[in-house]
Amino acid sequence: MKTNTAIKSESNVPFRKIQKQSVTEDVESQLRDAILTGVLAPGESLAEARLGAQLGVSRASIRQAKFQLMNEGLLEFDERGTATVRRLTLSDAHEIVEFRQVLELAAIRLACSRLTNDTLIALEENIRQTEQESNLLKLTFLDIAFHEAIMRASGNSRLVDAWRGLRPQLELWLAGVHRRHSDVTARTCEETVASHKLLISALKTGDPDVAEKAMSEHTSSLQNWLLLEAEREQEAEA
Repeated sequence: MKTNTAIKSESNVPFRKIQKQSVTEDVESQLRDAILTGVLAPGESLAEARLGAQLGVSRASIRQAKFQLMNEGLLEFDERGTATVRRLTLSDAHEIVEFRQVLELAAIRLACSRLTNDTLIALEENIRQTEQESNLLKLTFLDIAFHEAIMRASGNSRLVDAWRGLRPQLELWLAGVHRRHSDVTARTCEETVASHKLLISALKTGDPDVAEKAMSEHTSSLQNWLLLEAEREQEAEA
């Protein structure tokens, strides 16, 4: 059985220099993007001195950003205090799927009775952008943004907060799967657009049961495939 040891990073990641305003937030943003795009790979260590030199900021700013990304579930620290990009396990994937489905089904039921024209316009604009997008990572973010709009439409701030707590790890997982399957971009786009149009139609009925059924079918079909890919990846690493 192979062990997941931390990968020492020697790569010269093409960061841009940090602007003076909101230094820590800018560092967080660049590191988050590097993680989600795979520039910083799962298991890769983040050395404060090297990153500080690349970004042109203090080690303290790097450290603060790393703690924020740890809170989001994108980084983890070992017993020596070394931060590495989180490597999601099959167990993590199952928990993400279960929690996402709980939130999504609750949200769409509430959204049915609280749907506004502004929300419908936002959802339809998201679909328009999705139809025109060819980048798989951007498709991932558009997909998540569509579902977050439904979360907000629920009118329940605690549901939204729970979703936003889950979102970084959901992005990490989905982005990783999609990077390994970049050949299916066109099919992913078509399937996403078709299923999202069905969700909008279900919302317009105003019937919570119809909307919940549509969301359950949407999330189940996608998540079954994603979990199968996670299982295959774990078997390949064994």
